[in-house]
Amino acid sequence: MKSLVSAWDVLVVDADPGVGELVKEQSNGLAQVRVATSVDQAQAEMKNKPADVLLVNMQINDNAGTEFIRALRRKYPGTELIAVSRVKRSDVCLDAWRAGASDMLLAPIQPNDVQRSLNGVAERRAQMERLTKRNLRLRQVCKQLNKARHEIGQQVDLLCNDLVRAYQEMAQQLNVTQITAEYSQALDEEIEVEGILRKTMEWVLRKVGPINAAVYLPDAERHFALGAYLNLDTEADALLINDIGETVVKQAESAGQAVAIDDDRAIEHLFGSAGERLKGRSWLSVACNVRRECLAVIVIFRSKVQPIDASIRTMIDAIAPVLGERIDQALGLYHRLHPYDYEDETSGD
Repeated sequence: MKSLVSAWDVLVVDADPGVGELVKEQSNGLAQVRVATSVDQAQAEMKNKPADVLLVNMQINDNAGTEFIRALRRKYPGTELIAVSRVKRSDVCLDAWRAGASDMLLAPIQPNDVQRSLNGVAERRAQMERLTKRNLRLRQVCKQLNKARHEIGQQVDLLCNDLVRAYQEMAQQLNVTQITAEYSQALDEEIEVEGILRKTMEWVLRKVGPINAAVYLPDAERHFALGAYLNLDTEADALLINDIGETVVKQAESAGQAVAIDDDRAIEHLFGSAGERLKGRSWLSVACNVRRECLAVIVIFRSKVQPIDASIRTMIDAIAPVLGERIDQALGLYHRLHPYDYEDETSGD
């Protein structure tokens, strides 16, 4: 019997030992066959070593086979159960099926019936093994797909975050472009430094609202003096104006970029006693550089109760290079219009 696996253990539960001998003959020695002549003996055999296949006589121990099959099915769900009956009645067959038997043999048992039944068991077990392996492969594939789904989900999240950042950067660039275009339009008709600074202060006041602002201009020795101001009193705030020029203005020139200060401890750390009058305020200073030369510094400040937010910083940072270019153009135009408006160092020779 080629379909039977040698590792099988078959337990025949029948008072007739001839049934066990018949099963041994049909297995051709490929399976281990045990025989139990009573239900108690069969239970002891199963407890000692559960069998792979059981042939149970339905009439054993006064028709105790049906309940025995039902108990075995609950306790040993992996065991194949074959019912054997010497009574050829349909109700007996139905009881066997309902109890959990997978096949039925009717006495007198023929060798072909035993071979057919065991071959059917072999086919079912092989099919179950294939199904188990397939389910195992499916579970492994599902795990791989789930892992891939998580990885793809993470990549999609990263891509979405990149798109959000790109959109935010693009929106910020468009905002900066709009600010610079609007500011440049406000300065269109101004060709002198004084008019440029005045229009700048008006534009800042209109855009930001109540705030203190100033533009510092350097001289030939790189000392910065007040060129334009907003909400400052040149007499009452003279000391503050001087301190600003020596602290936050110099800091912006050396940094070459926007400098924001919102903490009194940072002021004390940066400027020491020179920054005493700067405390209690939120500061922003931006250098207006043209060809790496600082032509002006914009300074805005107000109370820390209403600090300078990111939108104001973006706006001032956007107009600073435009202001630098307009001052550079105004100075170049002035020198072209007044080419001899300077002291001739060779006139005393």
